Amino acid sequence: MKLNHLLKSFESSVMEINGELGDLQIAGLSYDSRTVSPGDLFFCLKGEHHDGHDFALAAIANGACAIVVERRINHEIPQIIVSNPRSIMGGIAQTFYGFPSTEITSVGVTGTNGKTTTISMLSEIAKAAGKTPATIGTLTGRLTTPEAPELQRQIRKLVSEGTSFLAMEVSSHALGQNRISKMLYDATIFTNLTLDHLDYHGDMENYYRAKSILFTSDHSKLAVVNVDNPFGQRLLKEISIPKLSFSLTDIEIINQTLNKTTFKWGQQLIELNTPGKFNLENALGAAVASEALGFDREAIATGLENMSGIPGRFQMIQDSDNQPYVIVDYSHTPDGLERSLLAIRELSHEGEVHVVFGCGGDRDDSKRPEMGRISESLASNVYLTSDNPRSEDQLAIINDILSGIKDVNSVYINQDRRETIHHAVKSAGKNDVVLIAGKGCEPYQEIAGELYSFLDIDVGREALEARQK
Repeated sequence: MKLNHLLKSFESSVMEINGELGDLQIAGLSYDSRTVSPGDLFFCLKGEHHDGHDFALAAIANGACAIVVERRINHEIPQIIVSNPRSIMGGIAQTFYGFPSTEITSVGVTGTNGKTTTISMLSEIAKAAGKTPATIGTLTGRLTTPEAPELQRQIRKLVSEGTSFLAMEVSSHALGQNRISKMLYDATIFTNLTLDHLDYHGDMENYYRAKSILFTSDHSKLAVVNVDNPFGQRLLKEISIPKLSFSLTDIEIINQTLNKTTFKWGQQLIELNTPGKFNLENALGAAVASEALGFDREAIATGLENMSGIPGRFQMIQDSDNQPYVIVDYSHTPDGLERSLLAIRELSHEGEVHVVFGCGGDRDDSKRPEMGRISESLASNVYLTSDNPRSEDQLAIINDILSGIKDVNSVYINQDRRETIHHAVKSAGKNDVVLIAGKGCEPYQEIAGELYSFLDIDVGREALEARQK
């Protein structure tokens, strides 16, 4: 595609073109110099740790035929100079791949917690309704919402393969960084907003404002909002696009266990294999959006009942009798941890509750004391360990968590996550529940710049097997 055509929709006032474009053809788009192919347009993005301008010459050496920059690079290659390359990358990516999202039904889901489960539920509902669904989110790539060139490339590929329904997670980072450009979803869902990502957004107001971008006429034809969350109540009042709300008061809970939940949505009886009230909220959001898109309630019920659970999302390890229940969950925020522990306390009446967790390094540290406070108030036994410390000192992170705990002497502390999980499972009684929180289905630990293979569900099984020896 000609570069002149890609730039046509942008006002000349937002860019300066250095060099002669002529009929220059663009073969692809890239923002990583290591993956540049001959004929690519390369975007020099400024990141948290690296500046793409420092890699421009490497991108040119690998075949880039033009670059998008904030400041001119000392090279004769054609350069498009803009205040922020991200500001036009999304639009260029949409144009280059032919606006693929316009060819399918799409739903975007945002919120602090529940995005992954909600898009999985939407996918199962669409499948039950005869659609060919796909998802994009935490479980499908390195980023919750891919960078714009990768996102549009993925959607174009899905459309070419016959996908007719797309449910995708839309992160606050993606919204703030214009990764979805002008994508217009048929429906968008707000799950909730709670403490997280303040290292990036600064405060909850900025975090909310970033999320609310999705619920504008640029991005959504219909908003579906959880009004059991205070920010959802505010969002419903502030947005001007067509909107629907949902709340747990809309349903009747028939029965709940650690394995499943049965409820009535109007006259429709639904049995979920994903327990906990937080999953009821996810199911209700998916159901309301699906019905608004034209799916009947029978297909919605079938899709929700077909959900067999998601790896690392309140995932129970099934083992022999006379063993404690072990649950692995991705709850890495105060609200997520609180919801998981409350669900366990509500659904398990006989034994004690044990919780194993840490907090990620180089991330929002304001949530650490709060997660400590929640763990002490809702669990009988607290075990603090490492999560992904990244470049931070592991004990420093643990000390931040301890600052929210009154009785620090009652807490088991061990930086070794495997040893801690084994200790917690060994210490638990046969009717107890051990929650391993924070990492979900992540297959690694990131410590001091190195990735080490580690999967909580595997280590939990190891610990249960070790109890029998």
